[in-house]
Amino acid sequence: MAILESAILWGLLVAGITEFLSSIRFLNFSGIFTFWLWLDLILGFIVLKKVRLKIFGFNFQNIKIDPFLTLLLTCVAFITLTVGLIAVVAPSNNWDSLDYHLPRVVHWIQNRSVEHYPTSYTPQLYSAPWSGFAVMHLHILSGGDRFANLVQWFSMVGSLIGVSLIAKQLGGDLQSQVFSVVLCATIPVGILHASNAKDTYVVAFWLVCFVYYVVSTTNEQITWNHIFKMSASLGLAIFSKGTGYIYGLPFFIWFVLMDVQRDRRQVFKHILGSAAVIVLINSGHYLRNIELFGAATSTYPYKWSPDAYGIPIFLSSIVKNASLHMVLPLDLINTDALEKAIYKFHELLGVGINDPRNTFGTDFDFQALVPTFEDTAGNPIHFWLLLLAAVVCLSSRNLRTNKYLVSYLTTILCSFFLFCLLVKWQMWHSRLHLPVFVLISPFIGIVLSKIFHKNIGNVIMIILLQTSLVYVLLNEFRPILGEQNIFNTNRIYQYLRPVRNDKNNYINAAKFVKETKCKNIGLSLSNMEYPWWIILNNSHQSVRIEHINLKNRSSVKNRVYPYNTFIPCAIISVDSAPSEEIYTAGNIYMRGWHSGSSGQRIQVFVRP
Repeated sequence: MAILESAILWGLLVAGITEFLSSIRFLNFSGIFTFWLWLDLILGFIVLKKVRLKIFGFNFQNIKIDPFLTLLLTCVAFITLTVGLIAVVAPSNNWDSLDYHLPRVVHWIQNRSVEHYPTSYTPQLYSAPWSGFAVMHLHILSGGDRFANLVQWFSMVGSLIGVSLIAKQLGGDLQSQVFSVVLCATIPVGILHASNAKDTYVVAFWLVCFVYYVVSTTNEQITWNHIFKMSASLGLAIFSKGTGYIYGLPFFIWFVLMDVQRDRRQVFKHILGSAAVIVLINSGHYLRNIELFGAATSTYPYKWSPDAYGIPIFLSSIVKNASLHMVLPLDLINTDALEKAIYKFHELLGVGINDPRNTFGTDFDFQALVPTFEDTAGNPIHFWLLLLAAVVCLSSRNLRTNKYLVSYLTTILCSFFLFCLLVKWQMWHSRLHLPVFVLISPFIGIVLSKIFHKNIGNVIMIILLQTSLVYVLLNEFRPILGEQNIFNTNRIYQYLRPVRNDKNNYINAAKFVKETKCKNIGLSLSNMEYPWWIILNNSHQSVRIEHINLKNRSSVKNRVYPYNTFIPCAIISVDSAPSEEIYTAGNIYMRGWHSGSSGQRIQVFVRP
């Protein structure tokens, strides 16, 4: 529990320090290092004082652990440490990280502020920023992005601890806790995402903290200290990713219902207190969004919510979201038959399987679900174990009488259903389901340890650990094995893995810009921004990079300082129409280099 409390305090400090330094445009090495140095000195003094006063009690007792459980925990440690190695060695090179997670970090560092700035890709602005704040602190203090992926990795480690504590609160024994940890550590999507710089595991961890404090109210008194830690956890989850609202709401309602049963007079005070903490944590981001987009939680210009509601559309969304996790390895379930059944179900509903009212982006296609690709990988074994555990729990009298365990299952299912109701289906939704699978691990762990024969549960744990090695070793973008793995592939080439066929064009375009000795570089592109920051700065020459000729709402930022003083001496254009010249900031730029006709069209324009 102390680890979760420390994490929450650290999370609040990251948010508070960032917002304060940003407000005075002092978001640089000196500002961040000074803050953390003083905080470390103060905390060190407090710890030494408590040790001197013998407030800390170090009373280690011999705890007898079954050898098999020790083996399971050793395997979990191997998985976790290997993923951590990948996180340190390999750069984050998935599309979202290169499009907006990492670009906004370097823009903030360049601007010394987290204020919204002109950009062609607005998710850099409106998306919840906490994970970006944490990555930025590591980036500034270390002088690069070598440790950027560790924010997600530490979130995975924290989640393993959290699910163990949740299992204990729900009545699980030591075996239940170990099973819960194994289930969480072997989630395929979790393994793949724990070594990137996104926010999927970050929001899962904060939700684990929040749910732990909700569940602990079943065994503890509700105090204001408890309310604060619970609310801060939910506030940080929302501050990390928008799905925090959806997955957190059913659990907050469950807490309110338990609070009503204890003392109705305090319920409204607790609700208002929680709301105040959540809003305070997110207030800076809300105000920035309201100023530019007119809404605290804008998603301009994208619309993620369904265009229509109704039972058929709702059932369609549930089935399609669940289908992302149905395909078992080795084709143990006939994929073609399963796909035909889903199509037939939609025919009975009278809803097209690719109905635009509840579908965003790509069409429904089982063949596109690459098992080791972090945006499409499913969690099939965990999915079927969830269904099995739910049936066993509801049919077993011993487990069914545990009202908190049943309530926990019901609340998680409500979270998933709420997600299906409020968000259009996408082929890459499995990554957004990660909090559900992390939070369901304690429930499955308890059922497997309480009902099934001990050996059956042990066999399931071994299968999970064995199959997880595929995701650990063969990550599509950051593989340990293979001809082009993270150890023998140039780091620049790893950044360019999503556009591997055009990597030489990127490098040659950057080489041309460097030869002009240009320090103010304009960008005219819609995605894959971050690699340009890397290959343009790899000679350690400080350059300023800004977006130009914008046609979205962030273009108003071009009129204010310091963006209104930016005059590029070179412009990089990607996938725009071929042209001999480009016009911006009252100047004409002539094309000096282009990539030719193959692959992405990259053009570099310079002032005559």
